[in-house]
Amino acid sequence: MKKTALALTACAFAARAWAGVFVTSALDRARVATDDQLVLSVTVTGDQASVPEPKLPPIEAFSVYDSGRSQSISIVNGHVASSVVYTYVLTPRSVGRFRIPPIGADGAAQASAPIDVEVVKPGVKTAPAPDASAAPDEYGPPSADQANSDSQEAPADAQTGRTPAAMVVATLDKSRATVNEQVTLTVRFLYSQEAQLLGNQQYEAPNLTGFLSVDLPPVRNGTTVIGGRPYAYSEIKTALFPIQSGRLKIGPASVHAQVARPGGDPFAAGFFNSFFANPQAVVLHSDPLTLRVDPPPPGKPADFTGVVGKLSARASVDRADVKAGEAVTLTVEVSGSGNVQSIPEPAKPDVPALRFFDTESSVTTDKAGDRITGRKTFRTVVVPRVSGDAQLPSFRFPYYDPQSKAFAVAATAPISLRVAPGAPGAASAMPGPTAAAPGVTAFGEDVRYLKTAPEQDPFSASLVSFADLGPWHAAPFAALLVAALFDWRRRAADADPRGRRFRDARRRAEERLKAASSLSDAKAADAAAHVDEALAAFVADKLDVPSAGLTLKTALDGLKSLRRPPAEPTLARLSAAWEEADLRRFAPGGVDGSDARRFADEIADLIRTLDQEIGR
Repeated sequence: MKKTALALTACAFAARAWAGVFVTSALDRARVATDDQLVLSVTVTGDQASVPEPKLPPIEAFSVYDSGRSQSISIVNGHVASSVVYTYVLTPRSVGRFRIPPIGADGAAQASAPIDVEVVKPGVKTAPAPDASAAPDEYGPPSADQANSDSQEAPADAQTGRTPAAMVVATLDKSRATVNEQVTLTVRFLYSQEAQLLGNQQYEAPNLTGFLSVDLPPVRNGTTVIGGRPYAYSEIKTALFPIQSGRLKIGPASVHAQVARPGGDPFAAGFFNSFFANPQAVVLHSDPLTLRVDPPPPGKPADFTGVVGKLSARASVDRADVKAGEAVTLTVEVSGSGNVQSIPEPAKPDVPALRFFDTESSVTTDKAGDRITGRKTFRTVVVPRVSGDAQLPSFRFPYYDPQSKAFAVAATAPISLRVAPGAPGAASAMPGPTAAAPGVTAFGEDVRYLKTAPEQDPFSASLVSFADLGPWHAAPFAALLVAALFDWRRRAADADPRGRRFRDARRRAEERLKAASSLSDAKAADAAAHVDEALAAFVADKLDVPSAGLTLKTALDGLKSLRRPPAEPTLARLSAAWEEADLRRFAPGGVDGSDARRFADEIADLIRTLDQEIGR
């Protein structure tokens, strides 16, 4: 997880070269079932405040999801060292023995060592994950500090009886959850007037190994009273989704600050006693937390994929009356609470009369009320093979509802298609004398065709004139050929969602930018979100990857691997614009409407340049 500025602005590190970079990797276990998940931790250490991101290679037989990162910085006698732990969730796709290949980073002396892992069928005993060996009935009641984790009270100093002048407090909204159930982490940096803070403060997120995390902006500010002392606070909230059962640990959150000590001791007795008149850098830590995570209870459906929350689903087609061979767009939408991004693609039904093409998906999320809700949409092109009535069956999405503590299924209604015959394969036979069947003798015919004199009416005269045109007879056939070519291209486009997504990337991005420019000055934050989504969605459409969770590193690597990659100056513009778009979206203070529209125009020009260099 990236560092977040608490009060004003985040401090940006400008280091471009790294000395003494080392990369190590580790798995939380060496054996996993296909219905479970692994946690891959990649640690990058270096002699600078900023270290490069690891280059994650393709990992055979696993789906890989980014689970965030945690960073620690140490400064000893002016020497700076940094260590960043990147966490990834691996979901196995097949049974067998596989190897996690070496993982490197720019400037690293050598890559990490490979790791072997075995994937087994569900039900086969596997080694428990760390801190997860206790059975559900061996946990016992939560500890006193965990039971009171929603309290902002801090213990008073033993000598003065007062709470500290500044502190960091981390709490969870619940002490027990189910795997994949949302838990909200709240971190508050509290400071009183006696703290005398100088400059900006930097927030360092806790280690969240074993969780998928989603930030819940914006940073909230307010005041409170603890132990009779008034405090101002800055608050950051994060939605956590545990990915394994057991007792999961949340490391301490830290705030780096500078304090002034003119005269007396502004902090509680014994706190920073060695710091006097000059401003000093201090680091405040919260207490670590422990969350008890239970696996889903017995009785889960056979097609349960681990989704926890509450879902609803619906399906629709763009038309129900269609001819054989024509394309129909099937749209399946799943919405509700929980980590909707993890909902897998529904299985394609086995309907011989229908042909299903690749599915493309999109996700929209809402963070209102600090709860993650959203909608995931799956679009598939379906082509009927034969005429007649065909039916798309119901699509099922099982989930576990933690409120009712029961499994449920969100299912779509079946959809009926009325398929008419397609274009005939050959012309009908013309009437005329029929040949006798073998073994049958024809004695005569009861219909004799009469040959009449040519008519001289205008219609007949026009036919005679047309017959005299000679080579111009080819004109209707040429028109028919052109029409058939356009129809073929239209069908090919409908049957190729990837190509259509690649070609329409710029148009969809410009629509988002137009929506951002039309917003009023009072909605500059909404405009920044539209601009950020337009840039990310454009790159995702060009790379044919989901836009949700797309990082700048992945975007740049993907664009460089295209058949026609953008020029290096354009990639540099993209990198700067991406970082500025993220900053405007999640730290929009001081951005007015006119500046938001100017930035939207700059992004529009960048997208046009990328589209021209990449090609359509």
